[in-house]
Amino acid sequence: MILNAPSQPQVFVLGANHLTASVSLRDRLLLDEKSIQEFAETLLKDGVVKELSILSTCNRSEIYGMAEDPKAARTHIENAWAARRNVSEDEIRTHGYFLSETEAIRHLFRVMGSLDSMVLGEMQILGQVKDSYQLASQNGWTDFYLNHIFQSGFHTGKRIHSETTIHEGAVSISYAAVELARKVLGDLRGRVVGVVGAGEMGELAAQHLHKAGARSFLFFNRSMGPAERMAAAFGGESRLLSELQEHMGQCDIVISATGAPDIVITREHVQGALRHRHGRPLFLVDIAAPRDIDPLVGEIENTFLFTIDDLKNAVSGNLELRRQEAHKAEAIVEEEAARIESWSRALGVVPVLRTLREKYQAITDREIEKWAAGQPPELRTHLESLGRGLLNKFLHAPTTRLKQLGEQGDGSRASYYADLLFALAREEKQHGD
Repeated sequence: MILNAPSQPQVFVLGANHLTASVSLRDRLLLDEKSIQEFAETLLKDGVVKELSILSTCNRSEIYGMAEDPKAARTHIENAWAARRNVSEDEIRTHGYFLSETEAIRHLFRVMGSLDSMVLGEMQILGQVKDSYQLASQNGWTDFYLNHIFQSGFHTGKRIHSETTIHEGAVSISYAAVELARKVLGDLRGRVVGVVGAGEMGELAAQHLHKAGARSFLFFNRSMGPAERMAAAFGGESRLLSELQEHMGQCDIVISATGAPDIVITREHVQGALRHRHGRPLFLVDIAAPRDIDPLVGEIENTFLFTIDDLKNAVSGNLELRRQEAHKAEAIVEEEAARIESWSRALGVVPVLRTLREKYQAITDREIEKWAAGQPPELRTHLESLGRGLLNKFLHAPTTRLKQLGEQGDGSRASYYADLLFALAREEKQHGD
């Protein structure tokens, strides 16, 4: 290559996620915001890593960065991460992944498009990536390269969201329950929700209902401790299971998810509740196995009962639709990753283009100076405008072709021909002198 550019750093990602690491290991690798601040400063200190952004959630912890020697950066990060979080470097290598260049970019874009999530198509991850990038950007941990890559990634995520329906339709039992409630009852804001059982399924349903706008919760459980914990988390009230019949009439929605071996909500419970509802419908979802709610409840007028089988059927159909849409999303990822690859290759000819423009800008300035000497100021203004226009027209074709050669991976050939035609290497030598 005739014109020598500085060594261009390479993008990489080092991480572990729900596909590669156990919950226990992910917990040990997890970094909170304070830890991220300290860790980032440590990694950037000696210059092995040039830029970075750290994403750490319950399902994944990943470090995206730029380095002139990605292998050295990998060792550097693994050593520092292992020491900070009391894990072994072997654990990180065995249960993690390290990708560079296009593979790293493709991975980031798949993460942003929720193609690498535990729940295909879930939208939460894009916000988490934005938060992690914003923290990195505000602290000056990112620069030219990562800024461009992340901005392209956000564009990719938006395209996937707007050009596919991968994010639509419930794919979890608890969220399917909320979607059904919304279809039957309409707007869920202001609705009173009764959650029977304080296990994981009931808590997940409460989370989804809270996000959907519900703000009044009653939590029923055999023991008060778990019910009080959930009530504190959602700003609701706790009740013993024995109080269910007394208070169920207040509820618009009842989600039952206990581990009881027998029926918990009987036909009599529901009939008693309806007497206090003055014609307002009661929506019940049984997501327990074995069932919590007497199936005869579904025959009562003004009552809507859905079972876990109803929800599984909805989830199964939605998952299949999301898988089909995932093919479209993957094609978008490939297209956008190819754009970044072309952009990265084109950067190799930037010094050539800069030297070419500087050389002919200097010639233009000398000619303007010669013809404008002793002339009125307005003539200089006209000459400068004319010179700028002619220079842009003259350089348009050669710079366009040089950029194309760079994007095709022919940066060396671009530099050779540019020097052969325009004697740029001699110009660069003169500038260096």
